[in-house]
Order: sequence, then C-alpha cells, then structure tokens
Amino acid sequence: MPERLQQPEAESILAGLRRWVEIETPTGDVESMARLLDVVAADFAQLGASLERIPGRDGMGDHLLIRLPWGSGPGILSVSHLDTVCPPGSIAMRRDGDRFHGPGIADMKAGGYLAFKAAEHIAGLVHQPSMPLTLLYTSDEEIGSPTSRGIIERLARESRYALIAEPARRDEVITFRKGRAKYRLDVEGREAHAGSAHANGRSAISEIACQIIRLDQLTDYATGTTINVGEVGGGTTPNVVAGRAFCTIDVRFSTPEAGRMVDETVLSVSPIGSDVTVTASGEIEKPCLERTAGGLQLFGLAKLIASEQDIDLIETSSGGGSDGNFTSAVGIPTLDGLGAIGNEWHSPNEYVVVSALPRRAELLRRMFTDLGS
Repeated sequence: MPERLQQPEAESILAGLRRWVEIETPTGDVESMARLLDVVAADFAQLGASLERIPGRDGMGDHLLIRLPWGSGPGILSVSHLDTVCPPGSIAMRRDGDRFHGPGIADMKAGGYLAFKAAEHIAGLVHQPSMPLTLLYTSDEEIGSPTSRGIIERLARESRYALIAEPARRDEVITFRKGRAKYRLDVEGREAHAGSAHANGRSAISEIACQIIRLDQLTDYATGTTINVGEVGGGTTPNVVAGRAFCTIDVRFSTPEAGRMVDETVLSVSPIGSDVTVTASGEIEKPCLERTAGGLQLFGLAKLIASEQDIDLIETSSGGGSDGNFTSAVGIPTLDGLGAIGNEWHSPNEYVVVSALPRRAELLRRMFTDLGS
C-alpha cells in the first residue's frame, strides 16, 4: 500500500485504538476491565457478532468470547489480552513523531484492536470466508492466564488455526516461544541467639543460599534453560539465627523435556544442611510454543502476504510466553507476534509505530481471509 494512502488510515486506526487504551486495565482491576469490555463488545456488536461475557473469578475480570457469523466447522482462533502491567497514571499517552506512547498500547491492546479492524473489514465484504472466526479477549494474561487458560485450550481444540496478535519489534512474526515455570522454596531452620547460642541455631538463610547455588547450576545456555532467583527473604533481626527464609524462582525452557526435568528437580528438592526442612511449591505455568511444521506453514503464508506489500517478513522467537503457548501445546498450528510494531512494553515508554498500523492490520486481515477461504 503506498505510503501516502497509509497515513490517513494509520491515524484512523490510532484514533480507534486510543479509545481502548484510555481505559487503563491493570490485571485485577475488575471495574476498569468491565468498562473496557463494554466498549469492545459494542464495537463487535455492530458487526453482528455473537457475544458471550464469561464471568471472572479469583479476583480477575471477565473474558469476552466473540464469534463472527460466517462459516462452519473448525475455524480460526484469535486470542488477545486486555490486561496491562504498569500502575494507572504512570504512563502518559503522548505522541512523539511516529511513535505513540500509552499504557499497554503495544502489549497488547493494539493487537486486539487490529484483530477487530480485520474482522470489521471482512464483515463488510460481499462474500465472507467459509471458515468461522472466533476471538477471545482475556483479562489475566500478564499473570500467566490462571482463569483463562482452560477457556483458551478448549477453544483451541475446537479450532484449526490460532493467530496471536502479540506485539512485534519490527516486520516479523513469532514461531517459537520458551516455556515458563514459577516456583517458591520455603526453608524452616531453628532460631537461636546469634551470640550466646549460635551453635544451637540452624540458619534458614544459609540453607536458602546453598539451595540457590545449586539451582543456578541448572542454567544451561546451550539448551536455552535459564533459572532466575528473583526474590529472597527471611530472618528477623541481625542478632537472631534465621528460623525462616524463602526464594522465588523463574524458569524458562526451550523443550517440553527440559521443562519436565527442571520441574521434577525443583519439586523434589532436599535439604543440604542438617536439621532444616525445605518445601518446594509451584508448577509449569506455560508450555513451549514449539516451532512446528504447521506453524511454519502459517509463517510461509504470512511471508507471502507481506511480500505483496514489498515487506520482507522475518521469522523470530521469544523468551517470553503468551497465550499462544497454550494453543500450540494442544496441537493447533499457531503463529504469534502478529500485532502492532512497537517496543519498551511494561515500561513508561511503551509505544507503537503509528505508520506501521495499516500494514499490520492488512497482514492480520489477509491471514483471516486467506486461511478462512
């Protein structure tokens, strides 16, 4: 599409997107999420879509399931999350040349809005695709999708393809994402006076330090497995041998086998010192989005579509997870990173590239129509 024609379209897309971004929706803000879902539902209602509001639970907001009125049988699933990370008011919406900054604008309200724009265009066609399109907007992805995972997996099993509009840093899409696990170690030792009865104590802090050193040895850059202890705490005062300590652990892995190995190792942890107890809790939060033949076929189609706009679309991978990890794990060909181009997500400088919005909308629209046909 010529650049001179893209600019008015880019500004139009941005204006619509701002309506979604202006309602700040940090994970767990149920009231704000409800207001945004009202807006999203109203936008889709104009397309004649079937809408189902799935009630939230466990302190999370609702989810919105949308089915477009065309086609039959297994179809295309698009999953977008509307929850964001930064505290309300911490990111000012502002324009900086070709960049527009806003809370969660790239990750991933823009992707969710581009999916709406694609559906809007298709709804206006004389002949809709023969394959149905289902869209799910969730409220808890930023904390691992604890209340939406089951919904995503159920919908994926009913679908033929999954397209995830998470953000991209350039003209690229994602065919592989690492899996993620989260754990916590709790240690109980024995408190004692640090001066007069030190020998009677059993330091939980010393034990947790030894456990961390052992955990660090599981990191293997060659295979893509990383162990990160991100939080440590314990003890009471300097003159008391610490009776309790804990640490939290983030694990990333590149294969299901590596994930299972780390999971078994962490959950079967044993004490290193004497007269202490160590308790491990946690689980694999997200499986890998594996690089499969089905995913590569989707990438081939996306690359062909982009080439028609003289764009050399790049295949890439990510160490971070998304809801595409869940769709891939149930065996559905999945292509991720189809959202807006931007960067610095989860920070006060998060932005999208305004001029790129039309071509990313076109890529998503064509993926829907070409696969659907």
